[in-house]
Amino acid sequence: MNKITRLQQAMPASMQAIVLRDGANRFYLTGMKSSAGTVLATRNKAWLLIDFRYLEEAENKVKNCTVLEEKNLYAQIKTLLEAEQITSLSVHAGLVSLEEFRKLQAGLPGITLDGSEALSTLMDTLRREKDEDEIACHRKAQQITDHTFSHICGYIRPGVTETDIAREIGVTLTALGSDDKNFNFIVASGPNSSLPHGFATNRLVRKGDFVTMDFGCVYRGYCSDMTRTVAVGHVTEEMRRVYDTVLTAQKAGIAAARAGVTGREVDGAARRVIEEAGYGPYFGHSFGHGVGVEIHEAPNAAPSVETALPAGAVISAEPGIYLPGKLGVRIEDVIILTEDGCRNLTRAPKELLVL
Repeated sequence: MNKITRLQQAMPASMQAIVLRDGANRFYLTGMKSSAGTVLATRNKAWLLIDFRYLEEAENKVKNCTVLEEKNLYAQIKTLLEAEQITSLSVHAGLVSLEEFRKLQAGLPGITLDGSEALSTLMDTLRREKDEDEIACHRKAQQITDHTFSHICGYIRPGVTETDIAREIGVTLTALGSDDKNFNFIVASGPNSSLPHGFATNRLVRKGDFVTMDFGCVYRGYCSDMTRTVAVGHVTEEMRRVYDTVLTAQKAGIAAARAGVTGREVDGAARRVIEEAGYGPYFGHSFGHGVGVEIHEAPNAAPSVETALPAGAVISAEPGIYLPGKLGVRIEDVIILTEDGCRNLTRAPKELLVL
């Protein structure tokens, strides 16, 4: 089933039509990547309004809705809705700015705008449950990422900088078939590794360092995400103890992950391991987040999530311990939730590597 049809079939009775203008949902529904464009859909019709820069590509690529050149957006939307006798339009409350909402109100007289969470909830529900085609893209993206990790382990040595490593990761991902990178790669060595989101600097890698690398790619619009922490030269007893604790916690979280359990339960399985080892205050983020056409999306495996995780969700599994100014370790895989457990897409080794 194409994704616009799936959207239309899932629209609640109170929802007459929807409008989406953000890049992630536009790509999810139409398969078209662009910096601008608008998806408009009723229960039985759908349009992609897109400007001249992307028109030819969209006409060739988009098959599940009518492609129109955007010339006077609000007037075009109003004409299309009136032709279908639509009087109410749902917007994505989490993605529409106050300025844009006011422009829509001014440009669509006679059309009631629904700014509730109805559309955002609907899109989150649709996007969190991946179909086999989406999972195949995630799997390929992760394979590219795994191979890149294998390569980078042969590149890391004393004297290279964090930025050298980040640059080599990017070049290798592209060479192996990545469409794009999905975020600024995290490469943090030595004391910088205590920064959970420590982006690469010109610090030279030294013997005795941990090097934490968080990176991924995009394949046909779908993301991979992986973190590995490796050691250079040698490790101390403390370094090994922290690493082993994080690895044990990650395995515990993955063992607890399956459709039907809450995000809090999955997070808690990993968090207990870290707390019992005495490192509870040094694990300050959640166990995992959803991965899809965006690197961070629903659902989350976090202490605040009391809702059940659905089958088909792709989530990260990434506990960490961060000792300020000293060292940090994070290990991250990407898993697919099933009714009886989960499937791990990540194949890169995660036992402690001393390079």
